[in-house]
Amino acid sequence: MKLTIDKTNKTCTISGLTPTETDVILAIVDTADRRCFREQEDSGEWYSNDDFILRLTDEQRRALAKIGEEIQQIYNS
Repeated sequence: MKLTIDKTNKTCTISGLTPTETDVILAIVDTADRRCFREQEDSGEWYSNDDFILRLTDEQRRALAKIGEEIQQIYNS
């Protein structure tokens, strides 16, 4: 996995994800979109108002950990 940060345009590009890593990211985003953030608070912020529950296979769980570790390393460097 490679994360490229363009500070001029303020964009990030992630490349080199495996299909499993991509599936994990999609599952998390889709679950959050469907189950959480249904009502906006008076403050204008959005709270999940739900336990964030997602079922992953063992392979997907390992992929999730790998994605998190690699992104953390990139941001800490």
